[in-house]
Amino acid sequence: MKWSNYSEAIFSQFADSEDNIIVQACPGSGKTTNIKHLWTLTDKPTVYLVFGKANQVTATAALPQRQGSDVLTTHSLGARAIYKTFGKVTLDDKKVLGIIRDRRRGKFAGKEARGQEYMLAHSVSAVKGINTGEIFTVQAYNKMVSTYDLDEYPSMYEDTVNTLTASDNMTNVIDFADQIRFPLIYNCAMPEYHTVMGDEVQDFNPAEALLLKTLNAERYVLVGDTHQSIYGFKGAMNNGMSYLKESFNCTQMPLSISYRCAQAVVKEAALIYPDIEPWEDSPQGTVRRSLPERELYTSNDIILCRINRPLIDMAYDLLQRGIPCYVRGRDIGHGLIALIKRQDALNVRQLIAKLTAWYEREMAVACAREDETKLQRVEDKYGSVMIFCHRHDLDAPPEYVCSEIESLFNNGNGVCLSTVHRAKGLEADRCFLLAATWLKEYEAIAIQPWKAEQERNVRYVAVTRAKNELVYM
Repeated sequence: MKWSNYSEAIFSQFADSEDNIIVQACPGSGKTTNIKHLWTLTDKPTVYLVFGKANQVTATAALPQRQGSDVLTTHSLGARAIYKTFGKVTLDDKKVLGIIRDRRRGKFAGKEARGQEYMLAHSVSAVKGINTGEIFTVQAYNKMVSTYDLDEYPSMYEDTVNTLTASDNMTNVIDFADQIRFPLIYNCAMPEYHTVMGDEVQDFNPAEALLLKTLNAERYVLVGDTHQSIYGFKGAMNNGMSYLKESFNCTQMPLSISYRCAQAVVKEAALIYPDIEPWEDSPQGTVRRSLPERELYTSNDIILCRINRPLIDMAYDLLQRGIPCYVRGRDIGHGLIALIKRQDALNVRQLIAKLTAWYEREMAVACAREDETKLQRVEDKYGSVMIFCHRHDLDAPPEYVCSEIESLFNNGNGVCLSTVHRAKGLEADRCFLLAATWLKEYEAIAIQPWKAEQERNVRYVAVTRAKNELVYM
């Protein structure tokens, strides 16, 4: 294939120097293809770190195999070090929940206990991604609760610290987060590689970034896009690319041509971040700001929105018109169902009353903390679940509401409706932005600069999902 000048420069830098390299790669620039070519330019032991098991399987099949080189996720990398240090261990993603239930046996009963158990388990899991062994302070806890929008109860900080200690001391059983955490807190012997290549590094959390350092490799080649950093609310470093560049003393290089997006779409994206360029052979494409009364959607389309509530409304509108569709994100549906079950309501009437009381409490907490992120999420969660509640008779059992949520989020057929965060990594010939003005409004109301930057990134990611046609709704 014919490589761009940007690619050729990266390959030359890799071949002609020993510098660490960090590549700022725009959406659709073929960054994975470039990494795979770099793999062929060295015969030294190399690890290629990818995001997710599916990508690991795909890359392993596509790359030439050689002795001492591996394709791994950060979690499978950490697991290797754990097995080498502790021998055979059991992988149990319910490890923390088991510890909680064992330590609190007899202390609570009923659905209140189950609700608190899951709140605490989420808190401990979140700590493992951001804490790398230092003392976990009240200040760090409060920041985490705000960033992750965690539900909490009065003694959750103390319970989080105690449960985390118990989990750290249980070395014969690990969970998903321990695969990153244990090599750090126990100084496990890491596999040895000459070169580390990393993809999607803008989404690394602090623990993953430190794990990279413990490899002590001779060379690092890290690829990502600072403009696609949108997972700060999940623990990813909002300044991940800058942090990694400084930590590994990297030479930064651009990969700025988008082969995915049509020229009109690239022009639209460049209004947000100008360092994206169209491929000269790309079609012109279209950006529309009007919609016919009856748009004809197909299963190849994606409809995106900043939040879930408008997507759910539109999904029902499409279904009533006989257009198959689903809302992407099973865990979102499970979160709404968990919220419903925690209310312990006898019927939909009581469920609505209890959810409204929950909404008022959570909004008061968010207002007191001046936490705009929590305000937005509580509004979205409450509004979303109310759409489902109001579709049922007031005397109906709450299980009817849960069943409908499960169906809409699990179907997987027809038009895909998704939040922008859930659509990262997807692309479609036609991409519709629902309630598009909210994308700018969320950026405008962000109080903290890093959150405003993440909201701007969300707009950028939304626009660049479109290959040929972008439609504002």
